Amino acid sequence: MSDTLHIKQQLQALLREPLQDWNAFEAILQPVSYKTGELLSEAGKTSQAIYFIATGIVRVYTLHNGKEISLDFSFPGSFCASYASFITRQPAAVNIQAIMPVTGYAFHYADLHQLYHASHQSERIGRLIAEQQYLRKYNRELSFLQYSAQERYAQLLQEHPEVIQHIPIKQIASYLGIEPESLSRIRKNMNATE
Repeated sequence: MSDTLHIKQQLQALLREPLQDWNAFEAILQPVSYKTGELLSEAGKTSQAIYFIATGIVRVYTLHNGKEISLDFSFPGSFCASYASFITRQPAAVNIQAIMPVTGYAFHYADLHQLYHASHQSERIGRLIAEQQYLRKYNRELSFLQYSAQERYAQLLQEHPEVIQHIPIKQIASYLGIEPESLSRIRKNMNATE
């Protein structure tokens, strides 16, 4: 399956109705690729695109007192953006970085907004992507209140087993809100109970 077909299926799933404006969306897709460690979007600069990740993994992180805090990971088949910066046109507070080589597509701000003005369905897709991003953030915040770090880690592994292979332990620990040593203990306990 081509990557653009995968995007079409994702948009179709969001809409839950026939996707009439696919040709217009496909026309503004810009292929992108990033090497491990490269930034898709940089803190302090205004975000110019929403990305669809076809292959690879990216992380969203910020710096606090000189320490990197991982806020989110995006896996193949998902959209990611420094969304607050993208919609407000203000400098981003976060970095988006390739953890491993990444390929995908970018929807650039000007192209997307031109499409929104031309098509009600396209505008609706933009709103649905924003709602999806909100729900991801809401569920993540809720998980910190409802689940232990071990439960959050187990859920991450269940949803994305490739995490262990490709994401450094300190980034996973930061994402879980714990120190790497605590994650090592959690992993040891989980392995002992298997």
